Amino acid sequence: MATKKAERMRARESVLGYRMSAGLAAVASVEGEVLPAGRLVQLSPEHLTVCLQKPTALRPGQRANVMLGVGREATCLRAEVVNVHVPTAPEALPELSLRFVAPPLAQGRHIVSMLEGWRDQGQLETPHASPIWKEHITRPDRIGRIFEALTARRCRGMARSEAGDVELSAALFDKYDGRVAWEVRGGVLPPRPFMLEVFGFSSVMHFPVHEAHYDDGLWSVPMPRELVRYRHRRLRRAAAWGGCVARFAHPLWPQVRVERELMDISYEGLSFATEPGEDLLYPGLVLPELEVSLPGGRPVRLKGEVRNISGTASLRRCGMKVEAREEDTADWRALVEELSHPNTRVAGAWDKGTWNLFERSGYFRLSGKSPEDFKRMQDEYREAHARLHRRPRVGYRVVRPIPGSETVEASLSWLKPYSGSWMAHHLARHQPPDERCRGTAREALRDIYLRGFEPAQTDPEVKWFLAYCEANVRWVRFTALDFAEWYQHTGQACVLPFRLMEADARKDWHVPEGFRLEEATAEDLRAMFERLERTRPQAYREALDLVPERLDLARLKGQWSEARLERERRVLVARKDGRAIAVGVMESAHAGLNLFHVLNGLRIIPLEDAGSPEAQDAMLALLAGAAAWYRARGLDAFIHYAEEKATGYTERAGLRDLGEGRIWVLSAQLLPDFIEHLCEATTPRTGE
Repeated sequence: MATKKAERMRARESVLGYRMSAGLAAVASVEGEVLPAGRLVQLSPEHLTVCLQKPTALRPGQRANVMLGVGREATCLRAEVVNVHVPTAPEALPELSLRFVAPPLAQGRHIVSMLEGWRDQGQLETPHASPIWKEHITRPDRIGRIFEALTARRCRGMARSEAGDVELSAALFDKYDGRVAWEVRGGVLPPRPFMLEVFGFSSVMHFPVHEAHYDDGLWSVPMPRELVRYRHRRLRRAAAWGGCVARFAHPLWPQVRVERELMDISYEGLSFATEPGEDLLYPGLVLPELEVSLPGGRPVRLKGEVRNISGTASLRRCGMKVEAREEDTADWRALVEELSHPNTRVAGAWDKGTWNLFERSGYFRLSGKSPEDFKRMQDEYREAHARLHRRPRVGYRVVRPIPGSETVEASLSWLKPYSGSWMAHHLARHQPPDERCRGTAREALRDIYLRGFEPAQTDPEVKWFLAYCEANVRWVRFTALDFAEWYQHTGQACVLPFRLMEADARKDWHVPEGFRLEEATAEDLRAMFERLERTRPQAYREALDLVPERLDLARLKGQWSEARLERERRVLVARKDGRAIAVGVMESAHAGLNLFHVLNGLRIIPLEDAGSPEAQDAMLALLAGAAAWYRARGLDAFIHYAEEKATGYTERAGLRDLGEGRIWVLSAQLLPDFIEHLCEATTPRTGE
C-alpha cells in the first residue's frame, strides 16, 4: 500500500510544473544544516524538485528554507519535504521534492515571472508529447488524395531545419507532374534538405524535401513517396466560437478569478489564451471545479487539469484535460457538439423532415423497393426514435437541416447492436430545389458522418464500427471500402461480400425430409466457433459478437431494455441422422429502428462443405426455422445474409435478392484516421 502511494505521489510530481533544461543553483537548509548547492530540476508555484550532490538527512514532513536562484536574484522560500528520491544506479544523484507552505500570492506571481523569463531564454524543457499513432503511408494513390485535400483546404505547414523554421501553406497540387506547390511566408525556404511538416484535420504529416523550385510566387516540391503521419490525441479538438468562456477560481489563491474565451474544445479537453502572470497556471495544476458556458447558456461544471502551457512570447496557450461531473455529462456533451458540429442536430423533432428526405432522395427505392413498402412503418420509426432520444448510448439520429427550415438535407442514424460495436445506417442526402444549403454535397456528408462517429468514440465500450454497405456505390467505395481494404492486413478492418436476401415469413415453409431443427448444444457452438475462426477474420467475429463470451448478447440486451427497446438472438442447428450440418444465428431488433430490417436477420454457418446437397438442404431448413421464429414475433419478412458462394438454397426458397453488399468493419483505434480520410474525401475540389 505504501509503495503504491509513493508511486502515485511520484507520478503526480512528474507532471507538476516545468522542468529545467539548463537549471539554476538552489540551496536548501533546515535547522542550521546547510546542504551542498543543488541543481533546480522542476518548479511550479506549489512545488519544486532539486537534484543534490550527495545524500540528504532531510525526510518527508520536515520544513526547509529553499534559496531559489543565483546571487541577487536568489529568493528564500518556505517549503516542506514531500519526497526524497534515492536512485538505484550508483552514478545517479538523489533528488529532493518539496512543496511550498501556504505560499502567498506575491510569491506565486514571482515564481511565474521567473518561469516565463526562463521560457523566453529557452531554459524550460519543451514538453515531450508521444504520439498515440504513427503510420507510414506509401500508396501513391492515397498520398495523392491526401495532397489534393491539403491544397484544397490550404493547410498550414512548417519547413523545419537547423537554420530555423519557415511557415508555409499548401497552394497547388499537380497530380500529373507529381508536384506540390507551397506559398511561403517571407518568400524563402530554408536550405535543402529540410523536413516539411503539414497539419491535417487531426494529425501531423512529415516528409523530407531534398529539392524545390521557385516559380510564379510558389515553391514547388516533388510529391513524396512516403508520408509519416502522427496523431497525438484520441479525440480531435474543434475551434470554439460564439464567445464560449471558461471561468474558475485558482485552487491555491481563490482571490484569483480566471475568465477566458476558449480557443478549441473536445469531449475531453479545451484550450484558451492565458496571461501566466495573471492566471498563474502551470502543468499539473488540478482544478476541482470550473465552469464553461456560451453567452446566455447554463454553465456546465467540470473538473480539469492543466496539461501544458505553450506558445510564443506574444501568446501563451493553456491546454487542459477536463471531465464533466456526472450530473452535467449530458449538458457537456451537448455543448461540445454544438461547437464542434454547428450544422447538424441530434435533438429535436426531425421525424417528418427525415421521412420526407427518404422519399425525395430515392432511399425508399433502394434494393427494388418503393415508398409504398414503407408507409406502414412510419409510426414504428417515430416511436423507436423517440425512445432512442432518451438513451443516446444505445443509438441516435444525426440530421443536417437547411437553415431556418424544418427540411432535412442529410441524415445518418447510429445504433449499438452489439456489445462493443456501433453501426451506421439510414444514410440519405438530397438538396431540395430552390433551397439554400450550406456548402456542397460532400460537405453535407462530412458533417453528418463526423457528428455520428465522434460521439460514439466516447463510449467506453466501443471497439468496432460496422455498416452493411451497397457494393457498387462509388461514394461508399471511395470512402469506406477503400480505407478498410488498406488496413485489412493489420486485422483492424475487414470488408466481406454478401448478398442481401429478403424472406417472406408468412408463406408455407417446409423443412427438408430427414432434417430436424434444435437448439444448439455446447458441442454445436464449439463447432460453429471453430468454423468461424477458419473462415472469417477476427474483426468480423468480434464486431458481431460471434464469440463464446458474448454470443448471448446478455449485457447489450440489458442496455437496450433500459431504453425500452427489444433485442434478441437465438441459435438453431439443422441435424440429419444426428449430425449437425449447419448452424443458424437469428437476431431481431425493435420495430422501426431499421427500415430494411437489417437487424432482423439470419446468418448461416455451414459446418460442412456449403456446396454439398446436405448442406444446401440444411440451410433451407434453417430458413424455415427462422421464418417460424420471426413470424412468432409479428414480422412478415426477415433478412438473410447470404455469405457463402453456393447459394442454390436461396433460389429454392424463393428469396428476394436485394443486391450485392459488403460488411464493413473498422477498429475504433483506426477511427481518427478514418475521419481524417473522410475529410480528405469530402473536401471540395477545384471547380466544385
